[in-house]
Amino acid sequence: MEANKELEMVSVRLVPEYKLYSETALITSEDAVKLLQEELAQYDREVFCVLHLNAKNYPISASITSIGEINSTLVHPREVFKSAVLASAAGIVLLHNHPSGDPNPSQDDIEVTSRLVFCGELMGIRVVDHIVCGSRGRFCSVFEFDKNEGMNQPIIELPAKDKSDMSSIVISRKINGHETEITLTKEEMQQAYFAQEKIWDEEYVRNYLRDKDYSAESRAAFRAEFGFSAKSVLQADAAVSKLAADMRRNADKYGMNDLEGLEEAFSEERQRRLQKRKSRQQER
Repeated sequence: MEANKELEMVSVRLVPEYKLYSETALITSEDAVKLLQEELAQYDREVFCVLHLNAKNYPISASITSIGEINSTLVHPREVFKSAVLASAAGIVLLHNHPSGDPNPSQDDIEVTSRLVFCGELMGIRVVDHIVCGSRGRFCSVFEFDKNEGMNQPIIELPAKDKSDMSSIVISRKINGHETEITLTKEEMQQAYFAQEKIWDEEYVRNYLRDKDYSAESRAAFRAEFGFSAKSVLQADAAVSKLAADMRRNADKYGMNDLEGLEEAFSEERQRRLQKRKSRQQER
């Protein structure tokens, strides 16, 4: 007989930690910087913050999504929008610091922004701005930086014939210099989103492993903790895919964030390897 399967009841709540004082709507990028610059100045490494806004651009709350290394941080859309959904935010402002002091966005900053804008369109949560904070009060809006560079981002909108019809989404973009409209059904968009999320998860794993393979000290610490090298996983796409899938399973099943889910996946992989090694020794 099949064993009874238990279904766990879980819940996720916003937990206030401390208060930031603000009674004014955000009109410019500088308004957001003034609100969080003291918080960001406390860190000597990259910190990614999300400021939640209501429909009139008044700040509701803020959260620190991730704390990274000296010159990089790992950002995943799931973590960025988790607190925004719980706060019932109509829009969000993204902020992160560059400990180097240079506020100019990197290529990674631009790519992350495009990814989060796309996800926000799907979820109905507008990404109002992404601000990079440097030293001595300097900052730069990634949106303005993209505009100056002439970056061509896809425009996602509902079909003009019926704005209330959510059965399809039209993506307008230039292909070979010609404006082209591509219509996707909700099912196609869902499939495309999950396929893209798989790519994002795998890139998240690769970025984490690259950080752990950056120096001899970090390589040794990773091997001591998990029993295998970060480089060996990076060289095998199948291993990266499996760890990304395990990370997502752990995050969804146990309510972990992505980093916790990934570290749990590494621990599970360590146990699998030890068990496999033990079985081979017994066969001999």
